[in-house]
Amino acid sequence: MLQTFSYRTETSDKHYQHTIHSVDINSSIAKWLTRIEDLQNEVYSFDKSQVENIRVQFLNSQFKIQLDKEPYFLTYKVGDTIQVVNIDKVKKGAPDFIAKVIYLTTEEGGRKGYAASGYRPHVKFDGRKKMTSGEQLFVDKDKVFPGDTVIAEIRMLSPDFFNKYLFVGQHFEIGEGSEIVGHGEVLEIINPNLLQTSR
Repeated sequence: MLQTFSYRTETSDKHYQHTIHSVDINSSIAKWLTRIEDLQNEVYSFDKSQVENIRVQFLNSQFKIQLDKEPYFLTYKVGDTIQVVNIDKVKKGAPDFIAKVIYLTTEEGGRKGYAASGYRPHVKFDGRKKMTSGEQLFVDKDKVFPGDTVIAEIRMLSPDFFNKYLFVGQHFEIGEGSEIVGHGEVLEIINPNLLQTSR
């Protein structure tokens, strides 16, 4: 199962926070580097020169990294100043189910841009009027573009709506408001309360 980590960096004039989903804390660092590079120059992330400085120090093994016990952190230098990045493990319950999700292309009415792991569209199962939001953690990638297929761990906001209703092979829609942006198929049910006892 994927874990969620919060990378927090406080500088003299800004506070940065990035959420990373990864199988373990060690592999989360590479994902954090990719994330800050993707977001460089966004108002809530590092600028290009900061990202380059961090990446060069990582590639040259200049980070000090503490990952074997809490508190987790890594450090890099800005000139002569040591900058600390605090890493917190976000405690979340197990996902409710694992699914294959197919995102519609933009031409089919899907999203115009990519969805990042942690995306929370609504989930609606065949035969039910009720829906709930479902956080999707992508198993083998961090971003999904229109037309892509991905395996996702899905954690529903209101799983009680679907007690004893789900089965392997069941189909569902994912949407944003009234727009359907993708379709999914249940591959594995993790939350035993959701498992349909008879069909």
